[in-house]
Amino acid sequence: MAIASYRDREEWLAERKTGIGGSDAAAVLGVSPYKSALDLWREKVSDESESDAATTVMLMGNYLEPLAADLYAQETGRQMRRQPLRRHPEHTFMIGNVDRQILADDLRSTGVLEIKCPGLRVFAGVKAKGLPDHMTVQLMHYLAVLGYSWGSFALLCRENGQLIHFDLEADPQLIATIVEREHEFWTKYVVPRVEPPAETEKATDIPQVEGEMTVVDGENWRAAATSLREARQLKIAAEELEETAQAQVKELMHREEVHAAEVPGVARFYYRPYDGNTRWKETAQAIAREAKLDVEQFIVKGAAYTKFTPYFLKSGEED
Repeated sequence: MAIASYRDREEWLAERKTGIGGSDAAAVLGVSPYKSALDLWREKVSDESESDAATTVMLMGNYLEPLAADLYAQETGRQMRRQPLRRHPEHTFMIGNVDRQILADDLRSTGVLEIKCPGLRVFAGVKAKGLPDHMTVQLMHYLAVLGYSWGSFALLCRENGQLIHFDLEADPQLIATIVEREHEFWTKYVVPRVEPPAETEKATDIPQVEGEMTVVDGENWRAAATSLREARQLKIAAEELEETAQAQVKELMHREEVHAAEVPGVARFYYRPYDGNTRWKETAQAIAREAKLDVEQFIVKGAAYTKFTPYFLKSGEED
């Protein structure tokens, strides 16, 4: 969120210490690439003011945020407005300092917009692979605080000016996990000033948000895709048929107690039992013989098994 003045920033930093914000949520869930839950705890319980030092990258993000919001509005046709810091109505330690509120329209209810302005490397990774877990958790935290059913994550590459965005529906399971884990962190560790474990169990129910998909259409694409789909379906059906037919042959050979059978002009089948492979334990053979020991105790015997082998004959091929 862009900070308008030094005083605004001081107030913003002070209020951040009174609760768990969206950028903190990933640390609580153990998926933040930037800090651990222990790091976050130290920030919250420290009596010192949070550092006011803003890096060049942070400043660039603040300056580019309005541009990203304008580009997002042009691309989506959605209208937005700024929002003051909000708190969860029940769990007041959960705070949301969202970049923009997306106004409701005929298609959607009110939503949340979160903006990031990463460099090319991070931007390209998100574009190709989708939102990383810590970004998904941040947006879901905001949806939990505001009670909205959806939100959008916009990323503006600060090096080439390209914008991409991802719309996410509220995930009730993940939101429940966020509320539970943040409540435990705040009431069990922050309030009583009890240091949390150094290692945090990572949340595993975070939905995967895939990377940018290029929609292609046209007669050639559709024909090729349809052919591949039908071929895959035929392959699956053929594998199921083969498995069923093989089971039938095995059952016949077992019932008639034969280990080799030929269906004239069609196939030969071998269904034979084999003893397990026998081998010496490593370096044991020479040592055992030299010591005149019982060599049997140094032999490893594999389990017996039965092998089925079919050979299919060409028409008229018989011995």
